[in-house]
Amino acid sequence: MGRIHRAAIEASGCLEVVCGAFGSTRQRSFETGKALGLDPKRVYGVYRDMFRRESKVEGPERIDLVTVVAPNNMHYPVTMAAFDAGFPVFSEKPMSCNMDEAQNLKRRTLMSPEIYATAYVYPFYPALCALRDFVASGGIGNIRRIDVTYHHGWMGPRLETAGNRSAGWRVDPRRCGAAGAVYDLAGPAFLLAEWTSGQELAALCAVGRPAVAGRILDDDAIVLLRFANGALGTIRASQIAIGEADGLVLDLYGDKGAVHWRQSAGERWVRVTPDGVRTEESPKGAVAATQAETRFAEPYGDDAAYIAALAEAYREFVATILAAREGKPFESRCVGVDPALRVATFNDTAARSIAPGADDSASKWVDFAVPKVELLS
Repeated sequence: MGRIHRAAIEASGCLEVVCGAFGSTRQRSFETGKALGLDPKRVYGVYRDMFRRESKVEGPERIDLVTVVAPNNMHYPVTMAAFDAGFPVFSEKPMSCNMDEAQNLKRRTLMSPEIYATAYVYPFYPALCALRDFVASGGIGNIRRIDVTYHHGWMGPRLETAGNRSAGWRVDPRRCGAAGAVYDLAGPAFLLAEWTSGQELAALCAVGRPAVAGRILDDDAIVLLRFANGALGTIRASQIAIGEADGLVLDLYGDKGAVHWRQSAGERWVRVTPDGVRTEESPKGAVAATQAETRFAEPYGDDAAYIAALAEAYREFVATILAAREGKPFESRCVGVDPALRVATFNDTAARSIAPGADDSASKWVDFAVPKVELLS
């Protein structure tokens, strides 16, 4: 995602990359810094060196914020180190790999006014915001069902043994966390479900498995959902759905209609009336998605609409920082620590649900068996 974030930072028009620790090895970091044309003195082998030195810089050369783009296990330690150095943080998702870290990060923001946001960009898709407003206004009535699909096919082959670094950390419990497809895909899908519907999750039941031989973490998962208002739903998350690369697909059903949105056509949404009439809505200013072939070879993100939304998130985060400096109130649309903590809780709960030995056939599964029918003697 580093390349995607750099594209969004450039598109934001209000930021530039001036320093960084850019890789898992010192050599890779220095090579990346050179390729980006940065001052060699501000390219670091490890993030702790960066914070130690950059925290001493004063005046206009001092960095304004830190972006954390790394495997999941690094999000928390880098964020906390950035806070210690006095820098706001814009982090990739999820906020951490486990609940202890997630709660500690929340406590840190309660103890001091740390400015923090995660890279969930839903509030910056004009079409999604319009859909959410329509639902909140009662456009589809009482919500009965909430379904989100997040299917990728790029990890169908066992890429991690072929040197693919992005696939490599996603199948490693030490770097990804306790689950694979759940953390990578189902977590963002859960936040989308709650944010657009306005309904809070009450309970879940998850099943997942590593479909590709040799993997430890799940690469395919289904989560059954029950919301506080009684609505049911599903999250289908897969990294091995060969040929799929559309990103998120959202379907909300109420007693007065339905709405649909897909990330691969993120500039528009569809509303459906009870008699089946479908109307496509395209808000002004929405950036059209692009059909990039690279989607089939890497995680979702190489898309004009996604980059535009991420750029807008960066602009909003900058506005948040400037307002805080001036002591002015500012209602930011950025996804902060509280919704990020809800995602961490979802990830942890779903991971425990699919853990080996978690199945209880008496309560979770009912065996399917067609009875054998014979003639009575």
